[in-house]
This record gives sequence, C-alpha cells and structure tokens, in this order.
Amino acid sequence: MATIEFIPRRLNETPVVFRGMTGREVAMVACGGFVAFLPPGIVLAWWIGKVAMVPTVAFAGLGLSLLVGGSIMRRLRRGRPPSLLYRRLQYRLAAMGWDGSGEYLITRTTAYRLRRGRRRNGGVS
Repeated sequence: MATIEFIPRRLNETPVVFRGMTGREVAMVACGGFVAFLPPGIVLAWWIGKVAMVPTVAFAGLGLSLLVGGSIMRRLRRGRPPSLLYRRLQYRLAAMGWDGSGEYLITRTTAYRLRRGRRRNGGVS
C-alpha cells in the first residue's frame, strides 16, 4: 500500500484571493477602508446636502483601500511566512499593554538562566 511521504506545505495555506491578499486580509482592509472613509462622506454629505454621498464616498474609499492595501500587503509579505504580519501586530498590541487574544507574549528583555539555581538552605533532597 502506498503512503504519501511528502505533502506540500502549500496545501494547508490559505489561497491568495485578490492582489496577493488572503480572504481574511481582504475583509480586514475592506472594512478598514469603509470605516475610515465614512467621516469624510458624512462631512461631504453635510456640505453638499446630499445624503447619498455617505455610502458613495465610503465605497469609493473601500475600493481605493483595496488597491493601495493590496500593494502594501504584498510588499510586506514578500518572502516571509504568512503568519508573520499577524504575530507582529499581536506583539505591538501586547507591547502597548493591550493583549486581547488571551495569549501572553514576552514583551520585556531580561537575562534568563538555563540551569537550576542552588538551594539556599544547603540541603539535599
């Protein structure tokens, strides 16, 4: 009976969807662009007097953020593991004091010893 000795690592990776981004990254960049362009849309709608400018500017910003964000994400991920950007973001949030993932990261630099220390009482157990 034949067994598969080598399974390519790329079989388990998330496929590239749009401009070098995975599905999760596309959703994050799209939501970020939509939310970022809502306030300018509200200001423009108030200034012009047309309520329809709010979603128009927000969706135009969504598209613009996908085009620009795709180029930036592709440049940041070039030649690196797929999870590196997520870990880097997680570390920066933890270094600022906000660790919302429930995992605790080491954010301070100290000297660690690899050997056990001697007992202070001098006893042998």
